[in-house]
Amino acid sequence: MTEAACRVDRLRLFAFRNYAAETIELGPGLNVIAGRNAQGKTNLLEAVATAALTRSPRAATAADVISWGQAAAHIEAAIHRPAAPVTIDLRLHRSDGSERVGRSISLDGRPRPARSVLGLCPVVLFWPEDLLVVKGAPEARRRLCDVVLAQLEPRTAAEMVRFRRVLEQRNALLRRVRAGEASAAPLAGFTEELVRAGGWVRAARARLVAALQPLAAEGLDVLSDGSERLGLAYAVDGESGETAATDPEAASEALAQTLRRRAGDELARGATLAGPHRDDVVITLDGRPARAAASQGQQRSIVLAWKLAEVRHVAAATGTTPVLLLDDVLSELDGERRRRLLDELGAGRGTQALLTTSAAGGLDLERHGEVRHMSVEAGRVSVTGETPAALAGAAGA
Repeated sequence: MTEAACRVDRLRLFAFRNYAAETIELGPGLNVIAGRNAQGKTNLLEAVATAALTRSPRAATAADVISWGQAAAHIEAAIHRPAAPVTIDLRLHRSDGSERVGRSISLDGRPRPARSVLGLCPVVLFWPEDLLVVKGAPEARRRLCDVVLAQLEPRTAAEMVRFRRVLEQRNALLRRVRAGEASAAPLAGFTEELVRAGGWVRAARARLVAALQPLAAEGLDVLSDGSERLGLAYAVDGESGETAATDPEAASEALAQTLRRRAGDELARGATLAGPHRDDVVITLDGRPARAAASQGQQRSIVLAWKLAEVRHVAAATGTTPVLLLDDVLSELDGERRRRLLDELGAGRGTQALLTTSAAGGLDLERHGEVRHMSVEAGRVSVTGETPAALAGAAGA
């Protein structure tokens, strides 16, 4: 794990979820955020993620994060980076009273495009919803990959946006052709663009999953004390058994061949039937499909192992340890697994982590470096205690 680390020193929120106007000073180590349900703990982590990713990884639409009855929301994050500190300013505003939301971003007061923010301060997220990744729909597994790639590869982030736009346009044309309202002649142009962007995205995801596989397997080995084996594989068009090429040109050519083969079916169904929007990450546990074999506890361990892999991969790729956003991650782990997880994450020891919990007592966190305890009630945050790193080290000795 690299010693260079990114952290959020200060967060200012205005009309974001249930935060009317709040300034939060965060510690450089482990920040334990306690409070009852529905007080704003998760919203605080979401605000950090939204600043780092330029959009919320939880909200269905940007309008969802703007406080009820407000026209705009504002996030300001003061970021400490190894290269130089920077302040990210993200503003969301409704357009003409509608649900459409505009977005403006600045770095140190200068307007910048969203792509300039991605990767400035990498984050690794864990939400309770991630527990659905193992047995849920493929979309959730693809999204985990895309959040990582968006922060690490600017070209891939741009190609993902391009692919989604072209896919929407191509599907709209296919529907019109099926209904007899349009000619199929323009389809070739849309297909060419889809193949170019789709091949790039598919290859990038395949490379990422290949890189995460040994790291995730090692993570589960630690969490399970060597009793379980984890496998990850990126599969073309779901669980077809076909693996994706890691070279963009080869991936694009394979996609083009598939689309030519399925052209008739696409016209009949009015939808694009092949591409990265239909791919999946196949997860196995001890050689069997985890979707069928994993218990609820094993599902949690698999997701945590995936997150451990993300931390290591992001740190290796960027030379910067990411900020950890851990929402209620410890609630169902016994003391030994909690210790192993936090030790493996490096939480609090050179790595900033924001950890939410409904009850901070009894978690035995002081051994994990500098710890700042905070409480949240109705969108207001207060610091309730702090353990300096020196004292924490003595407590863990």
